[in-house]
Amino acid sequence: MTHPRRIRSQVGRGLVHFSASSSILASKTSAENMDLSPSLPPRERLHPRQAFSLLEVILALAILAGAVAVLGQLGRSGLENARLARDLTLAQLYCESKMAEIAAGLSPVDAQEGVPFEDTDEPAADWTYTVEVNPTGQDGLLEVRVIVSQDPAVEIRPVEYSLVRWMADPEATNATE
Repeated sequence: MTHPRRIRSQVGRGLVHFSASSSILASKTSAENMDLSPSLPPRERLHPRQAFSLLEVILALAILAGAVAVLGQLGRSGLENARLARDLTLAQLYCESKMAEIAAGLSPVDAQEGVPFEDTDEPAADWTYTVEVNPTGQDGLLEVRVIVSQDPAVEIRPVEYSLVRWMADPEATNATE
C-alpha cells in the first residue's frame, strides 16, 4: 500500500501544501527536480532579456530632451528675473539719490525731462531721469516726482521707477524771508 507524501512548493506568495501518492511521484524522486513554480513562456526561459528595446531607448531620449528643454526655459526665466531685479534696484537707488540732491538744494527744483546722469561709470550710462514739479492744494508745498528710466534704445524691456515727495516751495520760503 502506498502512503501519501507531503511536498512543499512555493507558488505565488505563500507555501502551498498538497498530497500526492508515491506512484505519482515515482518518476520525480525529489522536490528539487520538480518545477512547481509559475512557469515563464518558453522563449523567455531559454533567452533571458539582456538589453532595452529600440522603443524604450527612443522614449527615454524623448523624456530626457523634454526635461532639458523645461530646465533651460526655467534657467532663462530665472536669469531674466534676476536682471529685472538688479535693474529695478539700480533705478530705485538712482531715484533716491536724485531726490536727495533736490531736497538738499544741490539740484534746482525745476521740471526736467530725459536728462542723463552725470556719472560716467558703466552702470549709469544708459539711465536718464525726469523731474516733474506740480503744485499741491497747500500753499508753499510742491509735489516733486523723480522718474528714473533706462534708455529704450539700449534695453529691450526698459525699467522705470518713480518717487514722489512733497517739499517746501523754495520760492515761497524766499518770499517770506
